[in-house]
Amino acid sequence: MGFRLQRRVTIAPGLTMNISKRGVGFSAGPRGAKASIGPRGTRESLGIPGTGMRYEVRQDRKKAPARQASGGAPRPQVPAPAPPPAATIGFLEKAFKQPYEKKFIGGAQRMLAGDQAGALAEFQASAEMNPGCADAELLAALMSVNLQDYPTAQACLERVISSGAASFPLVLAYMGTDSVSFELALTDEVKAVLHFDIRAAYLTLAEIYQHQGRQKDAVALLQQAIARGLRGPLLVLSLAELYNELEMDDELIAITQGVENQDDVTLATLFYLGQAMTRKGYYESAVMVLKAALARKKDRSEALLLETRYVLALTYEESGKKSLARKQYEQILAKDFAFRDARERADRLAPAAAPSAEA
Repeated sequence: MGFRLQRRVTIAPGLTMNISKRGVGFSAGPRGAKASIGPRGTRESLGIPGTGMRYEVRQDRKKAPARQASGGAPRPQVPAPAPPPAATIGFLEKAFKQPYEKKFIGGAQRMLAGDQAGALAEFQASAEMNPGCADAELLAALMSVNLQDYPTAQACLERVISSGAASFPLVLAYMGTDSVSFELALTDEVKAVLHFDIRAAYLTLAEIYQHQGRQKDAVALLQQAIARGLRGPLLVLSLAELYNELEMDDELIAITQGVENQDDVTLATLFYLGQAMTRKGYYESAVMVLKAALARKKDRSEALLLETRYVLALTYEESGKKSLARKQYEQILAKDFAFRDARERADRLAPAAAPSAEA
C-alpha cells in the first residue's frame, strides 16, 4: 500500500521572503517542512498540503499585560521593535569593516530595501571575498530561490553544508536576534519552532533536490543532517515522508522508533509508520500504531485524523477484517460523507442481505 497523505503540487522550492519595517522574514524548507525567519521572535509550524491544516507553536516577543476590562490602568505602551542593525549602519561605520563584511552589510541593506537582485550580487561578492562566510552563502541561496535561480541556490547551499557551519554570526549581528526565527511548516498547515541554524540550509536544499526529482539525494541529505545531530520531529517527519514515497519501509520503521503521539507532527509521523507496517504485512503492529495516532483527538487536526482513520480502514480491509474496516469507513462518513472513496468501500463491505421469507 503506497497511500499518500497529501496531494502535492510543487510550484517551486518553497521560499518566501517578507520585508517590513520590523525586519526581515523568510519561509523556506522542503515539502512538509518550512523554516520561517521573522522579526517577532520564534515561531514554528507544520502542515499537510491539500488538507487545510496548520499546527503552530509560537515564541513571540513578550507583550505588556492588557488593560483591565473596566476601571483599569491605561495599557502600557509597548516599544516598537528596533530595526535590524544593518538598517542603521552608516558609511563611516561600514568603512572600518572587513571588505567581505562590508559587502554582507550592503546585501542586508539592499534586502531590507526590497532589492533582491542587488542583495544577491552583494552576498555573492561577500562569499567570493571570504569563501568561509556561510552567512553570505546562505542568504545568497535564499535570494536565488526567491529569484527562481535554483542552480545558484543549490550551489550556495551545498557549500554552506560542506563548510560544516553550525551558526550564522553575521546574520545575528546585522539582522538582530529578534529578527531571526523559524517557522517550520510540515506542509502548509502544521507548525513547530527552531532558532536559525544549519537546518535552514538542509531543508531548503532538500526541497530543491525534490523539485528536481532527486528524491534519493534529498533522503541522503536529510540522513546527513540527522547524523550531524540535527535530528528533531520535523526532520524525522520529512525523512519519513520521503521514505514512504520511495517505499523504503525498513528505513521508515527505524527512523520513527520511539515516536509518540504528542501533536500533529508526531501524528503525521505515525501515519507514515502505519503505512510502512501495512506494506510489510505487519498488520497487528500497523493497527496498534494507527490506533495510537487516533487515540488523542484534542488539539489535533480533524483532516489529519480522517486521513489516519482511512489508512486504518485500508489496513483492516487488506488483512481480511472486513467488518472492522467497514466500521472505520462508516466513522469517516459520519464526519465527511464525501471523503475519498470511503462510501464506495463501505457499501462494498456491507453484509449480504438475508433472503426473504417468500424466497
